[in-house]
Amino acid sequence: MSKVLVLSEDEPIFTPLDFIRYVAETRKVPVDTIKVPRRLLITYQKGTYECAKNLIGGVAVDWWIYGESHPFCVGRFNDVEIGICRLWIGAPAAAMTLEELIACGARTIFEVGMSGSLQTFLKPGDVVVVTEAIRDEGTSYHYFPPEVRVESSPKLRDGLIRCLNERGIKHSIGPVWSTDGVYRETRGKFLKFRDAGVLAVNMETSAIFAVAKYRGVEAASAQVISDVLTETGWLQAFKHRSVIESTENLLKVVLEVLSEVNPQRHIGLSRSANS
Repeated sequence: MSKVLVLSEDEPIFTPLDFIRYVAETRKVPVDTIKVPRRLLITYQKGTYECAKNLIGGVAVDWWIYGESHPFCVGRFNDVEIGICRLWIGAPAAAMTLEELIACGARTIFEVGMSGSLQTFLKPGDVVVVTEAIRDEGTSYHYFPPEVRVESSPKLRDGLIRCLNERGIKHSIGPVWSTDGVYRETRGKFLKFRDAGVLAVNMETSAIFAVAKYRGVEAASAQVISDVLTETGWLQAFKHRSVIESTENLLKVVLEVLSEVNPQRHIGLSRSANS
């Protein structure tokens, strides 16, 4: 008689690996060919992705299911293999895709994104090295209860700070606020986080850190200030030359850090990306 598998109440009904198996089946390729480099750079903006792709000589992989709208490529930097993916904006979709990339082999993950400044000393084009992310989105709460903090990998963060200092690139170090309520960034919340010393706001980093923590892989984040929030309004600077140039310089440094690190061979926590 066949054994019946009974799931506990906390176990997922389907997993990232189930989706990868589905991709392999639809592409008619062996599932073990659906893999990505251990070192991964993730971003959200088309221009950022294209710049990073050029820096590594990236080539799109045939099996990538999400197509050119949110592409994935593999290349080399300092003769080290690195993957680059452009995720959807927003915590739920970004976390979903990161889960699948971890199931395919990603172990050291660097996010390069854009954030809105909360502090008067941060201007468009300034670089923020993220220490932790304040959880004001819904996705991370499916991974950890509210009291759990989600922080960057000290090894990756310290490596980035060292490289930025060596190149004389000005940067700030501190927390960001991640929200999925982009049009509910209220004056009250702005004042609360600004006065607490939070540097900037975005939509994904806390979910990225939560997924990485849950799966036992390393993740860090660097943000370029692309807009500015104040008590009286919002300044948009997404296309300013300072933002574009700063992003290009930051990508080179992040790729340098990724090429230097030694990705962990095993997932550190008890939960694997296949569960």
